[in-house]
Formats: sequence, structure tokens, C-alpha cells
Amino acid sequence: MNRIEVKEIIDSEIKKFVNDALDKEIKKILHNTNSATRNELILTIKNSIEAVYKVLWQKRDFWKTDIK
Repeated sequence: MNRIEVKEIIDSEIKKFVNDALDKEIKKILHNTNSATRNELILTIKNSIEAVYKVLWQKRDFWKTDIK
């Protein structure tokens, strides 16, 4: 076995792991309501929605007057 064959085997095993096991593990973590990962994800989504709302609120005069 040469270096290229070993690299191909490792790459294929990593892809299999990412497609199967990692997806299942992330699902388990996010399903747990006390998970730090889930809490961080919820916080990120909340902050994103809040940022969009703030931009829309700052541009409210534009929405009222300039768009017809």
C-alpha cells in the first residue's frame, strides 16, 4: 500500500463518519434541552433575528415613505 491509497482510504472513512455517526451525535446533542450546544444555537438564532428586526426598525421611515 502506498501513500495515495492510504490517503484515499482515510478520506473515505472520514466521509462515512461525517455522514453517519457525526450527524447522529449532533442530533442527540441538540435533542437534549440542557445541552450547551443547543443553547448556543438558540442564542445565535435569537441574536440573528434580533439584528434583522433592529435593521428593519431603523429603516422604517424608508419602508413607509420611499416604497410605493
